[in-house]
Amino acid sequence: MNANETHNRTCSLNGWRIAGWGALLALFALPAIAMQFTSEVDWTGSDFVFAAVLISALGIGAEIAVRVGRNVPHKVGIAIAALGGFLTVWINGAVGMIGSEDEATNLVFIALVGIAVVASLLVWFRPAAMRSIMAALSAGQFGVGIAAGLWTMPGHAVEWGVLGFFALIWGASAACFHVAHQRTML
Repeated sequence: MNANETHNRTCSLNGWRIAGWGALLALFALPAIAMQFTSEVDWTGSDFVFAAVLISALGIGAEIAVRVGRNVPHKVGIAIAALGGFLTVWINGAVGMIGSEDEATNLVFIALVGIAVVASLLVWFRPAAMRSIMAALSAGQFGVGIAAGLWTMPGHAVEWGVLGFFALIWGASAACFHVAHQRTML
């Protein structure tokens, strides 16, 4: 790649970065705007801090995907994992996957994501290891649901559709890492 191609790629990448961070900033601003028009949205300062941390984590995940990803499937796998982590924490903070957000079982879902983040950093996002981490996270979704239904919250409705949706997210990420690993083996 010559200097001109590198400059054009960097400029293009910067445009996408600006658009991505701008979109996340707009997402962050939506509740503040909505609060001006309806009493249905009533965020506190701590809600905005929580959202800022979580949205920043999503943006950092996208940055890692772009900078660390070795090929397109690797980048997509990291991006899907970042989105899955964001959604897991956001949904559990808002309403909870099983029962209400106050149920202790929902903290296990967040803990699984935290463990996956630490493990991902320890293996520095290597595709083969990430495939295993994401597959374990996918299985963990159902493991927590089964444990909740049988032992920790008997008689409580387990949201199998939600668990399946998140297991699918982690499974899609694992599949991307599998393809990325296969491409690095060629």
